Amino acid sequence: MEYLWVIPFSPLIAFIIIGLFGYKLLREPLAGIVAVIGVGIAAIASIIGFIDVATTGNYYDLKLYTWLPLGDYKVSVSLFWDPLSALMTCVVTCVSTFIFIFATGYMKGDPSYPRFFAYLSLFVFMMLMLTLGDNLIQLFFGWEGVGLASYLLIGFWHYKKSAADASFESFIVNRVGDWLFLLGVLLAFVTFGTLDYLDLFNKLPEAGYWTVTAIALLLFGGAVGKSAQIPLHIWLPNAMEGPTPVSALIHAATMVAAGVYMVARVMPVFAASDLALDVVLFVGTISAFLAATMGLVQNDIKRIIAYSTLSQLGYMFAAEGLGLFGEGMFHLASHAVFKALLFLCAGSVLIALHHLLDVQKMGQIGKYMPITTGAFLVGALSLAGIPPFSGFFSKDPIIEGAYEINWVVWVFLWLGAGLTAFYIFRLFFLAFFDGDRLDPHIRKHVHESPPQMTIPLIVLATGAVLLGFFKEFFANFLRPSLDPMSMTFLNEKTKILVEEGLSRSHHVHIHENAWEFLVHSLTSPLGLLTLFTALGGIFVAYIMYQVKIINPAWLTQMFKPIYLTLWNKWFFDLIYYAIFVYGYYKVSRFLWKAGDKIIIDGIVHGSGKTAIFSGNVMKLSQTGRISAYVLQMAIGMLVFLSLFIFLT
Repeated sequence: MEYLWVIPFSPLIAFIIIGLFGYKLLREPLAGIVAVIGVGIAAIASIIGFIDVATTGNYYDLKLYTWLPLGDYKVSVSLFWDPLSALMTCVVTCVSTFIFIFATGYMKGDPSYPRFFAYLSLFVFMMLMLTLGDNLIQLFFGWEGVGLASYLLIGFWHYKKSAADASFESFIVNRVGDWLFLLGVLLAFVTFGTLDYLDLFNKLPEAGYWTVTAIALLLFGGAVGKSAQIPLHIWLPNAMEGPTPVSALIHAATMVAAGVYMVARVMPVFAASDLALDVVLFVGTISAFLAATMGLVQNDIKRIIAYSTLSQLGYMFAAEGLGLFGEGMFHLASHAVFKALLFLCAGSVLIALHHLLDVQKMGQIGKYMPITTGAFLVGALSLAGIPPFSGFFSKDPIIEGAYEINWVVWVFLWLGAGLTAFYIFRLFFLAFFDGDRLDPHIRKHVHESPPQMTIPLIVLATGAVLLGFFKEFFANFLRPSLDPMSMTFLNEKTKILVEEGLSRSHHVHIHENAWEFLVHSLTSPLGLLTLFTALGGIFVAYIMYQVKIINPAWLTQMFKPIYLTLWNKWFFDLIYYAIFVYGYYKVSRFLWKAGDKIIIDGIVHGSGKTAIFSGNVMKLSQTGRISAYVLQMAIGMLVFLSLFIFLT
């Protein structure tokens, strides 16, 4: 497995080549070809490594070199290869490969074509360093790296104020989460004297409950920011200002998945604290539901899909909070495929419609773009959780597990499933089938995208259809990394501690075999309720936006307070603006007036005026007459002698 270094460094080499020679030698399309080759090599190496782990059951911890000496502890740049990192790495590289191929067509003609692919390659390299590290420092390096790359890509069209503002917002909001994450890393080092995963896990029984809880919650604070969970979610919808392949990369394969992966990677830390698991469960559940409600009223095609990402990430965190880490990671892999598919379909539509974003101004795209329409339908059905698409096999087990562990969580996740089906098919009917509202000048130029853009859609659509049937394989594959009794690198005390922490999930029985789960869902009341809820959401969207039995405008007026609440995204943005933007401005202005102008300027100007006044007073005594000076000396000596006599 010595070739594992190829996985992260082939995108890095592509980044260096494009960065050095992109504008002088490569330009378009060579820069895109170099980037595709770099990520493609990484994908091939990842698949080979994935097969090796699946067949041998071995894991590898390759220390490349010592990076930072911290006293007796030395931080290494490492490649940790176990089932969990192998799955995540394959998801990142394989999905990114198809996004890169799509992007070569999407970005055609852009004057900054080489810069775009340099940033994309850097993004993938940083994500791979995050997933392959065997310690929290390397994970933090990749964590910050994907934040930097996302800032560069979201603001790629920096001459647009909206794009520049969105990139700045994402950078600032993520700094809040990253500050918490860094505090967690420092607390872990102070507590355990190490940041290597395996050593840290085996020292968990030595630490107190509240210390472990604090470490877990601080690390999760970073995940809330990076994976855009409430209350640090506001940056992700605005990140749609970047090119659509960037949106696909952020939402499907890289940045937002980092938080879910991190929680799974350090699962023993979270399992050692039931309070930490409860916080993960609460945040994930609320995010899943509220984000789904926000998506109901959006009209921007990319923002609708973006809110679905917020919601689905909530399902993943809810699964981890329930102790169902395997189900959460399988939903991450499934979601990466169909979410990349949805975003790339949206990109195909935007190219055809000259970057028109408002679904209310679209319509009947289906007859002009059959491949894009079919691929989007597959992605929508998968997102809605309709069998036999992958989203059904990955999301419904989480909802079923919630029912057996916490019925309140189940209610929110169940309602979220129905809302998700509604808003994604609202988009589908409005954009692809409803009455033709396209501008005539745009309509006459609408056509299907070229093969370099449609082939990735076909491949990803195929994955969204077939991936769910490998549910049992992935469950068995991840067990050595997520089942404490199968984690051979844990000592007995840690195994017992983690096993007790995951006791909430012990009584949950979810069929691992895809066919058994399908039969169970179609025959059990709970499974049928979830399925009919999703189908009901699709049906309501159909009668509202296709056959138009119900008028959406009438509903808007009937429930105007609710509509305005959802349209204003539960007022999170307004509250944050009032506190952190306008409030900060008012406080700064007060400090400028009271502190800077009155106090600081007062001291500076006052000292100058005092010196001038003192000089004016003192100069009265400087007459130039010797007799006056003798008189002053005499008076001074008289005063001195008088004081001396009086005091003695």
